[in-house]
Amino acid sequence: RILHAYGVDSLEDDPHLAAIVRFAAHLCGTEVALVSLVEEERQRFLAREGLSVRETPRNTSFCAHAMMLGNVMEVPDATQDARFAENPLVTGAQHIRFYAGQPLVSGEGAPLGALCVVDSTPRPGGLSDLQREGLRVLADAVMQRLRTERVALAARRELDASEEYLHTLADSIPAIAWSATPEGHFDYFNKRMVDFTGKPDDQQGTAFHPEDWKKASELWQRSLKTGEIYEVEHRLCRHDGNYRWMISRALPVRDADGKILRWFGTAVDIHDIYEASESRELLAKELSHRIKNIFAV
Repeated sequence: RILHAYGVDSLEDDPHLAAIVRFAAHLCGTEVALVSLVEEERQRFLAREGLSVRETPRNTSFCAHAMMLGNVMEVPDATQDARFAENPLVTGAQHIRFYAGQPLVSGEGAPLGALCVVDSTPRPGGLSDLQREGLRVLADAVMQRLRTERVALAARRELDASEEYLHTLADSIPAIAWSATPEGHFDYFNKRMVDFTGKPDDQQGTAFHPEDWKKASELWQRSLKTGEIYEVEHRLCRHDGNYRWMISRALPVRDADGKILRWFGTAVDIHDIYEASESRELLAKELSHRIKNIFAV
């Protein structure tokens, strides 16, 4: 669970980790250096120097032992160590003789793996004090890179969840809702828009009444340039071919410096109100006309 929180799949062959293992091999004078994470069935190498394989079984892992310790684990000659003498990585083509690994431990205290250096030649004297300290410092740098990715992944997940909540809210309202980039590209329409027009992505405003499109488009372009609130009454074609009067309104969202980050807008059906208003106006005109006729008589 904790390994998953780090998003380790995205860190394979990470250039920062690659630079760390390259320097670790150079510092310790070894053929191989690895960032190894130990999973349930395997150990995987996020960064590799001097090794082509990307993983090995956990039951052959040196790092599975090293990660349980508090400091660097050193194996001067694996053929003389009862834990590893029969290990396929020792007896086989990898021919491991010398190993040193600094544990990689999460903030919760969970052992994740090790930053290790490996050589095919025994090293009775092990690492020098400088090399041992350097391996610890480099392991800290590995964990810092992993933590950075973990925080970024958590932020992305939180953002995705927030957007999902926002979309759910937007889909629940009885009005059309949408968002657009600062340049005016519409990047989201709620379900109400799709249900009303039958169009999943109407970037060109084809659902607008032809007589209203020019005015609405000009006002939108002016708002994009000036940052003014966008508001216009227009007719919008319903999926059944009937036009309904709408009032559309959009507001810009700005950063601390006043730069527009996004536009959020709504369109509300006012057709019934519009028709009632027109009826009242017609009634008033008819009454006025008749009153004038009476006075004329």
